Amino acid sequence: MVKVENLKKTYPGKVPTPALRGVSFEIKEGEFVAIMGRSGSGKSTLLHQLGLIDTPTEGRILIGDADVGGLNDSEKTKFRLEKLGYIFQEYALITELTARENVWVPALAYGKDPKHCWEHAAKLLDLVGLGERLDHYPNEISGGEQQRVAVARSLVNSPKVLFADEPTANLDSASAKTVLELFRKLNKELKQTIVMVTHEPDDRQYVDRIIWLSDGLIEKIEKVERIKHK
Repeated sequence: MVKVENLKKTYPGKVPTPALRGVSFEIKEGEFVAIMGRSGSGKSTLLHQLGLIDTPTEGRILIGDADVGGLNDSEKTKFRLEKLGYIFQEYALITELTARENVWVPALAYGKDPKHCWEHAAKLLDLVGLGERLDHYPNEISGGEQQRVAVARSLVNSPKVLFADEPTANLDSASAKTVLELFRKLNKELKQTIVMVTHEPDDRQYVDRIIWLSDGLIEKIEKVERIKHK
């Protein structure tokens, strides 16, 4: 599903800053993988390369059958829209749109039938437990509920890979647990491939493997014994 070969990222400047120094790994279809490490280890930088938000200095990234490093800007935009989903810690919802409209918009950008998209948005919000919040605006729901809207939005185009960058960082412990259990449900029931950056040790119980980074290198890759959730 995702294959990374000798990935490097160096930020230019008077003194170039290497953020990734050559990492290689694979993620299988249907896996839930966490990227962990201390602040400055390269976690978010790695996720941004995988999600085509940034461009690596060296190395290859293959997602499915596509060598995404060979795509031009317009092809990357199309690939992101069709194949990838994103969840960020700040939710990134459009404040002037309702929950349903926030989920609806990316599907319209994909060129799908508006009526079908409208119905699909409602089904996804129901899937994440917000079936009664369709017409609420972001400022009318809690932070945890806003993040669940973001999860529904990320799923609207049926992505091959879902990327989550510190998705619970702005949430209280109860809301964080709700979001992580939702990820676990999506992974288990929909076989959704998820790659999540996190700094929370407790999050390990939800994932299959952890890629530990240190100073831009892979320190170790740990297989996790999953706790069975009801």
